[in-house]
Amino acid sequence: MSTPGNFAHLPTALRRQTQRMLNRTRLAEFVMNTSEERTAARKVAHRLLQEIQANRAEQNKVNSRILLYPPSPDLNARYAQLSDDRTKLVREHRYASAHQAAADVVHESAVFERAWADRPELRGPDGRMLASVVYQPVGRVASAAVYRATVLHLNPRDGRHWQGVHYTTVKRSTARSLLEAWAGQEQAYVLRDPHGRLYVATPTVRLELTPTDIERPHTEGDALRAALTAYDLPAYDDTDGPASWLCVPLEPFISHEETHESPHFRISSQKHADRPASRHGERWTAAFYDENGWHVTTLDASPEGSTLAEDCAHVACAIATFASTRH
Repeated sequence: MSTPGNFAHLPTALRRQTQRMLNRTRLAEFVMNTSEERTAARKVAHRLLQEIQANRAEQNKVNSRILLYPPSPDLNARYAQLSDDRTKLVREHRYASAHQAAADVVHESAVFERAWADRPELRGPDGRMLASVVYQPVGRVASAAVYRATVLHLNPRDGRHWQGVHYTTVKRSTARSLLEAWAGQEQAYVLRDPHGRLYVATPTVRLELTPTDIERPHTEGDALRAALTAYDLPAYDDTDGPASWLCVPLEPFISHEETHESPHFRISSQKHADRPASRHGERWTAAFYDENGWHVTTLDASPEGSTLAEDCAHVACAIATFASTRH
């Protein structure tokens, strides 16, 4: 029997355990690959920046000679060559910056995804995540280095709805201090779920402390948005039923509400732009539409075998190049 066939005939619990093991292996490899790509992308961007700075210094030196010495065709030609070189370097650095920005997002997402996969899946009979009450001393359960704190207050007008969301990050010592302080209040309960998230529940206040290494993973669209930002291009999330895509107006000053009534791109991969970065499948498709919503053209896809970060940088560069020819 084939491996998929054997896998399908495993008992449910064992099959789930095997799936988790395979997923952790996949994500561990993804983290390693994205880390290497991020490091390489940073080195390229740094090298190009240094070359731009060296080019600028050389240009200033040649320009000073042009101003001081008698007219010289050689000096003029040298200055023109340096100008051409700088234009090329700036273009390459912009692309490298887009690649680096996307690579940073993809790698961070990979780390978050692996952190989730490494945590236990403990759920009750109804499928909800179980959370247990923590008793004194409550501070000991705060073991993560950094937490993201979310605070909600009960609306005093109706006594039913929660409002006033406040976000901040706190270190382990502050998290422990918060838990100890709240645990001493009447009708206050401290809870912990299997993922290490901590909760304080009182009749009027809700406090959640989430370890920063289990933040929600970034999406493939987040990586693309980072690359587009390197070209000063805005990107807006759009959906239609299960389909999702990023909408990029041709004019960067166009708002989200005005995008569909103006020339714009719709970018998706297999009709999606909202999957976790590690689940990016086919290369991006960037389709251009006019102000009436009619499809005009589709840009060339990135080379076969491109990583998500490379795919994002390619699309961002292609859109910026297309936009420059329309002005």
